[in-house]
Amino acid sequence: MNRFALFVRDLVARLPGGRRLRAELEQSRRQRDLLHQRLDRSERQRQVLRRRLETRRQRSRATQPDEAVLEHVLPLRHAAMLAANHDGRLAHETAFAQQSASYRDALAHPDAPMPPATERVVISGLTWWMPAQPGETGGIAERLAVRRRLPLHEILETRELAVGRVMIDIGANVGTTSIPRALLGDFTCVYAIEPDPGNYACLVRNIVDNGVRGVVLPDRVAIGDANGEMALRTLRSGTHHLVTRASDVGEHERVPVPCLTLDTWVARMGIDLSEVAFIKSDTQGWDARVLAGAAAVLARRHIAWQIEFSPAMLERSGRSMAEVYDLLERHFTHFIDLRSAGGARVRRTSSLREALAYVGKTERRYTNVLLYSSG
Repeated sequence: MNRFALFVRDLVARLPGGRRLRAELEQSRRQRDLLHQRLDRSERQRQVLRRRLETRRQRSRATQPDEAVLEHVLPLRHAAMLAANHDGRLAHETAFAQQSASYRDALAHPDAPMPPATERVVISGLTWWMPAQPGETGGIAERLAVRRRLPLHEILETRELAVGRVMIDIGANVGTTSIPRALLGDFTCVYAIEPDPGNYACLVRNIVDNGVRGVVLPDRVAIGDANGEMALRTLRSGTHHLVTRASDVGEHERVPVPCLTLDTWVARMGIDLSEVAFIKSDTQGWDARVLAGAAAVLARRHIAWQIEFSPAMLERSGRSMAEVYDLLERHFTHFIDLRSAGGARVRRTSSLREALAYVGKTERRYTNVLLYSSG
């Protein structure tokens, strides 16, 4: 303590009440020093916790699947597929084409010129044809043509459940999930279902150009809760969805498409459900009707499902959310919300309503949900 401070202390002590004031100053100084010590200790603890957290993050990143690995091996797997013996695959394709009129017609001219309103890009050594969709944002055209991105991250997210002999891809679009899964060896056969004529033409051409004939088998049909014909509404943006009443859609936007229940389609194609391991349903809100027409398939509890969950789009199909939840709770025991930011990753379907309430009913809000049953 310097001389001036000592002088002030002595002066204060001689003032009336100075001794008490001096004692209070000393107590305040001790409290200040104690607070500094606590702050220093808290800062050291914070630094230790931060280092531990960073270590855990690094370990987590080191053990997480990396989509870059799939990007690395995809061209090599593609080359191996092209070099493989095709006899068995072609026999499989021939048997399938006998049941699929749309594929039989497409195979009659496999190298026919593509319509003018299509684009072609090459990503990871694979050729992708797609309908030109000017002005579309967030859709498959932007992902392919602009961002040059395949859904490899999404494929990795589902790999705990999405492996086996056979996959059914409902709403396959141009094949960006079906074709990579076949090439990567996740499945020995992928049935790719797509009702939109433009997407289907590109899907078939992508199958032919990428050498996966007989492994990826496409059919142009809509899957719903009844057999017959449905109206597909196609918009200038390139998006499309099935509608419950054709009269609600202008004639220039309406495309008639054949519709079958999944149970009917599987039986017609002669698919052995014991070999099916995974079904992906991405049908712009028609997923509730897909499930409603799949009683026999849902009874096979070994099959895992992935559905796009958007309350706004699901209710647009004419099914209430109560019906959807009842259906999922009745047929599956567990689920994984692929867009969830918190909570347990794997949860029981009894908590579906609470867990997915955050999605809300805004048109563009959705998540993807994996559903499976425990043995």
